[in-house]
Amino acid sequence: MRPRLLYHEPRSDHCRWRDVGPDRRTHLQLSQRLATSDVTRSSTTPIRTSDTEPADAPPADQVVGPLSAVPLRPGQGRLRVTRIGQRSHVTSNRATNPLKLWVPRRPGPASWIYATTFGGGLVAGDNVQLDLDLENDTTAVLTTQASTKVFRSLKDRGCGQQLQAHVGPGATLVIAPDPLVCFRGAIYQQHNRVHLADDATLVHIDWLTSGRMARGECWHFGRLRTRLEVIRSDRMLLLDSLDLVPRQSKLDNPLRMGHHHCLATVVLFGETLAKAIESIRESVTSDQPREDSCLEAVSPREEGLVWRLVGPNSETVGRRLKQRLAFLTDHLQETPWERKW
Repeated sequence: MRPRLLYHEPRSDHCRWRDVGPDRRTHLQLSQRLATSDVTRSSTTPIRTSDTEPADAPPADQVVGPLSAVPLRPGQGRLRVTRIGQRSHVTSNRATNPLKLWVPRRPGPASWIYATTFGGGLVAGDNVQLDLDLENDTTAVLTTQASTKVFRSLKDRGCGQQLQAHVGPGATLVIAPDPLVCFRGAIYQQHNRVHLADDATLVHIDWLTSGRMARGECWHFGRLRTRLEVIRSDRMLLLDSLDLVPRQSKLDNPLRMGHHHCLATVVLFGETLAKAIESIRESVTSDQPREDSCLEAVSPREEGLVWRLVGPNSETVGRRLKQRLAFLTDHLQETPWERKW
């Protein structure tokens, strides 16, 4: 006769012992190990599809390892991506208000990470900080569900976002958010720092609009500052800064932004993007701009490219981004915009 396992089941007002059959022992033993290990739940809700997920894939809403014991500040998040089998999976995911990290299950080899905020935007005093770690041979896409709104700042108290990303050997990171929209009087600061391994790949898209044009808010925000640092082997590959203060310089002047209300900067680094970089460079230099289209410029860099463009609205710039960056399908099996626009 097989011995029976007695399982202690706590209740709110009493405890009792249950006689559990041998078919549930493995499940109970695993549950007890998880209960005593360093595993915590995050605020994300994964969407799991059994036909696309391997059996050994861990839940995306579990945090495994010593990072789960480190307290987080308000608005801080930590996330790790690990390769399991032929796919990349989020094995560590923590975030505190107002930051929320959503990790849906999607077909393809990449992990898709949606960074959102409660309330649909950033208000004065918000400081969102995300630490992202991509392990060897992983692929991840960091994006948003919609445009990031920056609400009006009071008493010159602004808000900001910071990203600290480490991309391991053979890994690929695609940062493709929706455009930033700063309301009248908004003060916003953004600082992204990406550390690349020797053979890592980076696609970084950063774009913004002049504001809520339908309400007549064109370049009426208080101040906008962005800074991007790309580092490989402790060597700075790129330092790109943007500082816009409409009160000091009228950006709607015909000699400045004119009728253009959307500005985008795309940064590409990595040997695997060599053909795509050359294709974008040739296309931008050979195309003749039209009055109602985008103005584009490229700056070749060591192992990479910086591509800048401005357009009359986000729709025009978005179409150009989709056209030039169609090569992302080869890496992700789809582009970041296929399920949005």
